[in-house]
Amino acid sequence: MKLIGSLIISVLLLGACSEKPKSNAHWGTPEHIATEFFHALYNEKDLERAKSLSTEEFAALLDSYVTPRQVARTLMNMSYDTVTIEVNRSGQNLRQQYDDDADVTLVFSGEHDGKKVDNLRTVSMVKKSGKWLVTEVKTDPFSSTATY
Repeated sequence: MKLIGSLIISVLLLGACSEKPKSNAHWGTPEHIATEFFHALYNEKDLERAKSLSTEEFAALLDSYVTPRQVARTLMNMSYDTVTIEVNRSGQNLRQQYDDDADVTLVFSGEHDGKKVDNLRTVSMVKKSGKWLVTEVKTDPFSSTATY
């Protein structure tokens, strides 16, 4: 009986370790993939995972920055110590989708150097072979940190 109890506890603990991030989007949708992309960069620090969710061209661009930290800081122009990533649900149009193209807006809330930091990014996505992939990340045109 003790063996069965120990086995159940072990399985539950192992399952908790590999838990996927919670997203406020349905699995497999452009919103979910966009959230997973940024989760890989900011929370998992896994550039290979982020590249696997990108088009070949965007993956090559990510690769040129070498580390997830450099991608986050330089290419995305956002740095966080901790961050929560959610789909922007404040408007009627959660995404603009036309056949195999979609634009998804994400809200980033977190901390950097002890200060609260909020950002907004629009992710352009394309559907290739039935799989949604990140093709571009656009800066928030209303942000004071946006560069043109």
